[in-house]
Amino acid sequence: MWLQKNLVPPQTVWLKLISREDNTLHCLVSQSRGSIWSYCMNEELLRLGLARSAPIRGVPPGSPLYWRLHKRLHRAEVKAEKKGRGLWKKESLWERASKALKDNLLLRLIGRIFRRTRTE
Repeated sequence: MWLQKNLVPPQTVWLKLISREDNTLHCLVSQSRGSIWSYCMNEELLRLGLARSAPIRGVPPGSPLYWRLHKRLHRAEVKAEKKGRGLWKKESLWERASKALKDNLLLRLIGRIFRRTRTE
């Protein structure tokens, strides 16, 4: 859904190859923003909390490229977690209270009793 809204067909999408394994390409996906500026969609999805980072496959774990990518993507994920976005969204006090009341067995029983007495 997010990709459909933000990926406009006439805009250029760049795939930066990280590694290749058999028939699989591991890429960073970036989108042109008009001029020379572009942004990494992998990073943006993490920053919005719409994805979680995973181990980077196909790149030697000790290489500078691995650590540069890992640091960049991890930083975006931590930012989303701190701000409570997407996957890390915390329920408000009102949402937690209404859920607790809705799940309370005693209140459900009282509600059923009142509904029966109203209809009789």
